[in-house]
Amino acid sequence: MEEKFVIPGEIVATAEEFVPGKGTYESDGKIVASEAGKLTLDVKSHTASVKPRNPVTEPKKKDKVLASITDVRSSMAICDILFIEGAARQITGDAEATLHVSSISSQYVETVGSAVRVGDVIRAEVTQSQPSTQLTTVSAHLGVVLAHCSRCKSVLQLKDKSLFCSECERYEKRKIADDYGAVSVS
Repeated sequence: MEEKFVIPGEIVATAEEFVPGKGTYESDGKIVASEAGKLTLDVKSHTASVKPRNPVTEPKKKDKVLASITDVRSSMAICDILFIEGAARQITGDAEATLHVSSISSQYVETVGSAVRVGDVIRAEVTQSQPSTQLTTVSAHLGVVLAHCSRCKSVLQLKDKSLFCSECERYEKRKIADDYGAVSVS
């Protein structure tokens, strides 16, 4: 294996000898670097790839993430991943994920809206990262960590293992994480 540092746009090989791997692409029969980093020309697999010096932070399977619910549909919730717990760097760009109704709880969940609502912040585990990011909140430590009242938008308080709005004096149902209210989301 041969290694050297390359920059974006640099021709690193020909398509006759290598196929593009991560960090490269093919253009007019040439393999071109798409990012700066260490070039690896693997002669066994005939793959040209670039490992970036400063890689982008992306959620991977088993990562715990904090995400904001942006849309609730009949069978799933759409989320924007805010950050990966324990990661040294923030996520760059958009990181959208889905939470399927069957991945919300070990108990039966009739509708996604009975467990999460738009604007809720959840802690979830990544179950799949490619081709799309899928999440689960099945364990007790996973679920809603911050929620607002669906009527007045006040922050809901944990009271008697349920979420209570002190302004409207009513309870709302969610799939609550075991440390609801104790998580910093900024």
